[in-house]
Amino acid sequence: MSNLSELKNRLHAIKQTRQITGAMYLLSTSRMKKAMQNINYNIDYLHKLRATIKDIISTAKHNDLKNRFTEIPGEGVNLYVSITSDKGLCGSYNADIVAKTCEELEHEEDYILLSIGSAGTEMFESKSIFPDYSWYDVLYKPTVSLASNISQTIVELYTEHEIDEAFIVYTEYNKNGQLTPVCRRILPLLRRDFLDINLDSKYDTLPIYEPSMNEVFEKLVPSYITSYMYDVFMQSAASENSARMKAMQSATDNADEMISELSAKINAERQLQITNEILEISAATNIKGAV
Repeated sequence: MSNLSELKNRLHAIKQTRQITGAMYLLSTSRMKKAMQNINYNIDYLHKLRATIKDIISTAKHNDLKNRFTEIPGEGVNLYVSITSDKGLCGSYNADIVAKTCEELEHEEDYILLSIGSAGTEMFESKSIFPDYSWYDVLYKPTVSLASNISQTIVELYTEHEIDEAFIVYTEYNKNGQLTPVCRRILPLLRRDFLDINLDSKYDTLPIYEPSMNEVFEKLVPSYITSYMYDVFMQSAASENSARMKAMQSATDNADEMISELSAKINAERQLQITNEILEISAATNIKGAV
C-alpha cells in the first residue's frame, strides 16, 4: 500500500511540474513573437543606416574622410560585450555565450568586459572573471533608451582612447532554430564589416554632405551604434525565448513520458492489490468450508 501511495504522490508532483513547463512554453512563445515584431520594425531602419555608413566609408578615399570611428587608435585594450539572459531554464543558451566570450578573451592579454544579463555575470564570476560593467533586466523588456545608454558608454570608452576595438558576443536569431553565439565588431567601423550590405543607389557624381562628411559621420555613428545594440537586444531576446521554448517543450515531453510510465505502474500495483485481496478472501472461504 505504501508503494502505491508513493507512486501517486510522485505522479501528482510530475503533473504539477508539467503544468509549469507548459505555461512557461506558452509564455516564451508569446515573448518570442513580440521580439520578432520589434526585429522587423527595426531592421529596415538599421539597413538604411548601414548602407549610408558603407556609402560614406566607400567614398572616403575620394573625400578625405579622417574620422576617429574608422581608425583603430592603438592606445587601449579591446572591449567585449557579452549578452546573456537574467534567468535560466533555457538549456545551454547562457553557457554557450559565456564559453564563446571566454574563447575570445583567451587571445587578449588585457581587456574590458561588459556583461549584460545576471546569468552571464554569475558564470563569469564563477570562472574568476569579473566584468568591468554589468547591466541587468535588459532582455526582459529591451528599449531604445537602454540601448542608447549602453552604446553611449561604449562610444565614450572608444573616443577617450581607453579601447581600440569593441566587440559584441550574442546569439543571432535564426528561424531554422540554430542558436549559435557569434562575435561581431561594433567599433571601429571598417569596410570589411559591411560586405553584406548592398548600396541603395549608385551616383553619377560624388555625393555632397552638408556641413561636411566628417560632421555627418560624427552624428550618424552614435545613432547607428544605438540602433545596432537595440537590434542585438531583440535578436538575443528572441533567441533566449526560442531556447527556453525548446527546453520547456523537452521538459513537458519528458513529463508526459513519466506520467504514462507511472500511470501504468499504478494500474499494475492496483491490479496486484486486487488480486491479493481476492486470493485472501478465497483462502479464508476455503478454510471456513473445511472447518
